[in-house]
Amino acid sequence: MTYDENKVAIIIPLYNDEANIARAIESAVAQIVPDGTRFEVLIVDDGSRDSGPEIAEDYARRFANVKLLRMVRNGGPSAARNMALRETDAGWFTPFDSDDIMLPERVMRLLAKAREAGVDMVADNLLISSSLAPEAVQRNLWRGKPPGDLPMTAELFLERSKSGGEERSELGFLKPLIRRQFLGRLEAYRDELRFGEDFELYTRMLLDGAKALLTDPEGYILVVREGSASHRQGADDHRKLALVGREFLRRDNLSQAERRVLVTYTQYCEREWAAWTAIEAVRAKSPLMLLKAFAVSVPASIHVSRNLLAAAAGKFRKPSPQG
Repeated sequence: MTYDENKVAIIIPLYNDEANIARAIESAVAQIVPDGTRFEVLIVDDGSRDSGPEIAEDYARRFANVKLLRMVRNGGPSAARNMALRETDAGWFTPFDSDDIMLPERVMRLLAKAREAGVDMVADNLLISSSLAPEAVQRNLWRGKPPGDLPMTAELFLERSKSGGEERSELGFLKPLIRRQFLGRLEAYRDELRFGEDFELYTRMLLDGAKALLTDPEGYILVVREGSASHRQGADDHRKLALVGREFLRRDNLSQAERRVLVTYTQYCEREWAAWTAIEAVRAKSPLMLLKAFAVSVPASIHVSRNLLAAAAGKFRKPSPQG
């Protein structure tokens, strides 16, 4: 397929978010479009059971560059974004979550920077706010990022994608502008991933040799919902990501630094895979499932054993005397 290098697709997966979708679409259609360039907004309803699709449909009727697509069944954010990519010839695309906000000059500035630097991917340091006050920025995603443009290598991305103890601080949350020509195919994401799909795509691109920049904030506000997670994780999510890590580690061209960080990442996913398998086994009262938790890897088995021993110690510890 021939891609239009002067066209940008803003892709919004939608799932049961009637409260925020209008705000997201408003900030997408408000993007300032450079001369000679076209922007389109693709909203993909992923099986919503609320009025979100009807709200999106109203915008599609009123704006010529807004299109609503509908999934036959819920497939998750990867499948939804891939559906949008199959429906557009845009040479550039950027993912945009339905509960987030973009300032009007954001995509224009990223596109100008990507063209000037000749890169395949450009990402801006995100701004973090709360659903209690969505437009009141609290901090940057990467608080200590050096000012200016940084080459985003695989090593930098992987190092900064490890949890630093602060929620929403990993570079895996970035929402970059991506040049489709580099991907070499219509789709970008792995359909089977409902968790960590962005991390997998960016890692794969960087390990494949994509040229990428990480710049200062340009106006993407990541709105953190109070008291809830964007995805309820489970054993299968971490199993898939552990397998992704193992797949990356089979590459022959990894640097020592890349391999070191990937080993750490994969071992973390294996521990989470085993731990969640054990939790689900206990809930299901299934000894067979519990055995599967010990088959993931030796380090993961040790991790699960320690968790079980700690849980048993807590269960049988005598209550302290009440004063």
